[in-house]
Amino acid sequence: MREIIKTILLAILFVQVNISFAQLSFTHGPGEEIEPEYFNPELAPFYHGVASGDPLQDRVIIWTRVTPVSDTIVPVKWVMAKDTAFTYIVAEGELTTDYTKDYTVKVDVTDLEPNVTYYYYFTALEKNSIVGRTHTLQGATASHLRFAVGSCSNYQMGYFNSYKQISKHNDLDAVLHLGDYLYEYPTYDYGYSVEVDRQHRPNDEIISLDDYRIRHSFYKLDQDLMAAHQQHPFICVWDDHEIANNTYETGAANHSEETEGDFITRKESAIRAYMEWMPIRMPEYVGGKPQIYRSFEIGDLADIIMVDTRVEDRDKQAYSAIDPLFADTTREILGEEQREWLFDKIDASNATWKIYGNQVMMSEEGEDSPDVDAWTGYPFEREKVIDKLIDTGDKNHVVLTGDTHRSWAFDLTKHPFDTAYYQPLTGRGTYGVELAAPSLASPNRNESSPGTSPLPFQAELLVENPHLRYSDLDNHGYFIMDITQLKVQADYHYVDTKFRSDRDSIAQGWFTLKDQGFLQQALSPSIGKNLQAIPAPINPRVYVEEEDHTGVINENNNLFISGVYPNPTSDYLTIGMSLNQVENVSIQLLDFTGKVCHELSIEMMPGNQKLTVDLPAGLATGIYHLNIHTDNNLRPISKRISILK
Repeated sequence: MREIIKTILLAILFVQVNISFAQLSFTHGPGEEIEPEYFNPELAPFYHGVASGDPLQDRVIIWTRVTPVSDTIVPVKWVMAKDTAFTYIVAEGELTTDYTKDYTVKVDVTDLEPNVTYYYYFTALEKNSIVGRTHTLQGATASHLRFAVGSCSNYQMGYFNSYKQISKHNDLDAVLHLGDYLYEYPTYDYGYSVEVDRQHRPNDEIISLDDYRIRHSFYKLDQDLMAAHQQHPFICVWDDHEIANNTYETGAANHSEETEGDFITRKESAIRAYMEWMPIRMPEYVGGKPQIYRSFEIGDLADIIMVDTRVEDRDKQAYSAIDPLFADTTREILGEEQREWLFDKIDASNATWKIYGNQVMMSEEGEDSPDVDAWTGYPFEREKVIDKLIDTGDKNHVVLTGDTHRSWAFDLTKHPFDTAYYQPLTGRGTYGVELAAPSLASPNRNESSPGTSPLPFQAELLVENPHLRYSDLDNHGYFIMDITQLKVQADYHYVDTKFRSDRDSIAQGWFTLKDQGFLQQALSPSIGKNLQAIPAPINPRVYVEEEDHTGVINENNNLFISGVYPNPTSDYLTIGMSLNQVENVSIQLLDFTGKVCHELSIEMMPGNQKLTVDLPAGLATGIYHLNIHTDNNLRPISKRISILK
């Protein structure tokens, strides 16, 4: 009888599993658009646009990157206003950047008002950046919040149409990015799609500080990612690929000490580049460890608590559930210090909803097959956290999850397969819900296992996991999380990745009501805010020439140099460059007298490149100049280099 019932349920679910809201789709087919330039020369020296992040009620981080023609200390001005015409300026200032920061700029703008949309831009080297839009968090009167939630964006897997669609929402409080903002793999490795042919740069796997900086630069040149950062503040945490696959505190599955050097050095390099290139408030370092975990309190409506389940104190993963390591009761995914911090935040919270920004899945998916890289791979600490959430006595815990490249919506329960303990239709035995985001652009089930049929497998998952209320294993996208005092609803949006597209299809929505702790399917998408913010304008403001000329920008429309690393150096240089067409690139190293000590000429293909130049033996310690130019632009880009022998 049980098998007959299961067969009937599977048949019903086969039909129902992908029933969705009306498809809101606007799309261009493959081949209808020509791939744009790899960088926009009109944005020089702000090729990477602008970004903002970590908003609070009274402050927000604003970010940009200046790319000078020659190495120097660059003065940078910034302005923030309440309107796109910058009539009502609320803050402005000036600072400098240089090569020690990889020419990135980060400002924590304070003394702002809660729940206000602001616009900002930067000025350097006689040019203005594009205008960014940001928003401070709501204060004590918060009543309605909306966030875009996503994770896992692999450039060489497909186009970042998700970011483009996120940029078009005009009522978001922020974008919650749950990690894997970039991937460490070389070109043609994990995620590469022959159909799309978007190639990683540098070509090799990124290991050094130079590599991570160039990869960050490369990702932020993407026009769709740039648009999302321009229009919204981000609240980010890292996952593993910002460093290496399946990272833990002292190592990673995708790291070999024999061939790739010391892991701690690699991790510290990755974190330094992340802090330079991301619009994140600099974390405290306690005992040499970066505390990226932090919280955002929004009145009595919601607390957003971002945790680090990946880097700081995670112990090595077990190979499987039969690995003796799996049964070690001392293994932790958070670590004692972060766990106690988390428990203190939970105890101190007066908010209706506790929202946890988290990298890996907390729920079980399958009764006998724990995911050893997720919470289920650390069963003893997982139980401590679950017991803490249960002990609070409320059911308004919402865990947000990335990492899996799948859409999931679970009821959170300690014993999901015990029908006497957990009842999915009433919420008995629950303590909240878990909402997992699809990948923005990383391989999903059908791309990892092509040729398999999705619907029967998804339907079987729902039958075998009674706490799993929704799953989609194949679609890419994000979800909009809508929060009121009454409910939290997640509306899943799906996009194309194999070609540039404006399709944004709203599939299913799932909500949980206050104090109920279980999910129900929504009949329609959540209703957006009445007040829609004016988008930041596409084009930069016209620069007004000043008397004190601070420098010049790159006159070459086909080449820019993102950086030369390391500096100082002893035996080699790594040059990050981007080209919009095939160019013959000439490089000269000159000493302080102007004598050419080394030169080479090489034909470079279009795209973002990493070029390693071995320095000749016999160079003396001193200051040198590296001149780089192309046949189409004889005026060189000049970088000052310190050589130590």
